[in-house]
Amino acid sequence: MKRDPDSGYIELKQNKGRALIETLASMILLILLGAGCFSLAVSAVGAYQRIYAAKESTSELRIAYSFVTTKIRQYDISGCLEVKPDTISGNNALVIHEKINDKIYDTWIFHYDGYLYEAIVLEDEYPEVDISQPIARIDLFEINLSEEDQGIFIKAGINGHKTYDSFFKLRSD
Repeated sequence: MKRDPDSGYIELKQNKGRALIETLASMILLILLGAGCFSLAVSAVGAYQRIYAAKESTSELRIAYSFVTTKIRQYDISGCLEVKPDTISGNNALVIHEKINDKIYDTWIFHYDGYLYEAIVLEDEYPEVDISQPIARIDLFEINLSEEDQGIFIKAGINGHKTYDSFFKLRSD
């Protein structure tokens, strides 16, 4: 910086190379900061989606388990509960016999293709997926009747989560 005493103004030295480097450096830092913020946002969205999916799966499992548990306790009357293979998947299903308007209906609770279903049909008829209502999405459902222990064992689960299993001692004979 040089002052010309006659002109009354200061003459600035031109630093063209240094100004370009400073501008590029600040642009690079700004780009890196933006990429870091974007990466953080993407990571937060991914974490939220994983937490939400886990809570939804746990909720589905609890709904299925509670539904079956309630049905067993509600119909624990002599001759109302039966465990037998369903014709759709071949796995064991809970069959509830109920008399409505002088007709006997069977409520089938069974697992097929990743869902727990409920179907209400006339006695001695078998359920079909088309007339069944999905209850909850679960990956595992097992149900067995133990004549020796006089109770029903159920097991329900979703992959990657805790499996719920219980034994229900039947009050009915």
